[in-house]
Amino acid sequence: MGQEKHLEIARNILNNAASMNMNKETILKISKKMDEYIVEYYRKVNSSTETK
Repeated sequence: MGQEKHLEIARNILNNAASMNMNKETILKISKKMDEYIVEYYRKVNSSTETK
């Protein structure tokens, strides 16, 4: 699965967790995972632009 799809899924999960008033620790774990996907995505984008 691509990084964009991971970002979309994580964003949806995070939004659902927040709207369901889940506990802050769970929301923080989801948010940290989403941050990992964002970093991974930008690393991929930056590496592809450097090779051009």
